[in-house]
Amino acid sequence: MRTLVMTGGTRGLGLRTVEMVLARPDWRIVLIGRNFVPSPEIERLGRDRVDFVHCDLSELAAANAACDAVIAKVGPGGIAALSLNAGLNSTIHAHASKDGYEIHFAVNHLAHVLIADRLAPYVEKDGRIVVTSSVTHDPEAFCLIGIERAEWQEPHVFADPDKSQDYVKTGDLDRGEARYSVSKMCNVMHARTLAKEHPDLSVVSFNPSVVPGTEIVRHRDALQKFLWHNVAPVLAPVIPGMRHINTSAGDLAWLLCEAYLKPASGSYFDGRRPVPGSKDSRDPAKIEQVMRVSRELVAKALAATPSLAEA
Repeated sequence: MRTLVMTGGTRGLGLRTVEMVLARPDWRIVLIGRNFVPSPEIERLGRDRVDFVHCDLSELAAANAACDAVIAKVGPGGIAALSLNAGLNSTIHAHASKDGYEIHFAVNHLAHVLIADRLAPYVEKDGRIVVTSSVTHDPEAFCLIGIERAEWQEPHVFADPDKSQDYVKTGDLDRGEARYSVSKMCNVMHARTLAKEHPDLSVVSFNPSVVPGTEIVRHRDALQKFLWHNVAPVLAPVIPGMRHINTSAGDLAWLLCEAYLKPASGSYFDGRRPVPGSKDSRDPAKIEQVMRVSRELVAKALAATPSLAEA
């Protein structure tokens, strides 16, 4: 039995991917998340092959504890694939994580930096890590719904809930989307770094494209929500830059379970096709800076957390 460990697998794209992986009888899944209600499809395919580890990714100490729980379940070399898929999109002004970091940077990026560093040594030789990014990480890429893109800032500013993407003056919605885009750019950088650090593994980042019916528009107006949930899913196959959830979930399941990724390790995949990604996401100096600062911030948050003995 092969094991997939996944964040962001309890709803939307992640849940559909879990169902597709579970359809393979030789796979079991360990989900990391805040809550888990098995879908009818999971119950049908094999609820007994899905374990759940509770974790609020907005608190790095909680993510660290979740890694302890996962390691206890899988043992050495027990992970065949690690999917860092969880993603948050908020429009609350200066929204901070429990550690005081900008919420998108904390949940979408920092928590996954911690999880990858803890769990990569437990991934089997020739296993794979897939980090979910987004088309929005690239300012030059087409995106139908017009999500605000990110501008480069010093990584400590990315982590600042007040200053991150503060050039956006058009409101909390646009600023929140720009911060979301920052986190997804950092995810591409993260995958490139992990590929170099773990040459025995295959590591890629993944753009699922714009997937209608998910919760990314929950802060938009009623008409946009109606079109997104009721019209866009029907039109997705013919709209450029948009994919049906079954297509994107199938792509992610393919990357996790089937694709031969070794020659493309470090790449950014648009669906099943490696593409360059944004200019910033390929800049070695910026990649080094983001990853160095990210690991420093993770270490700082963990050092500030009282041990169980102290508590």
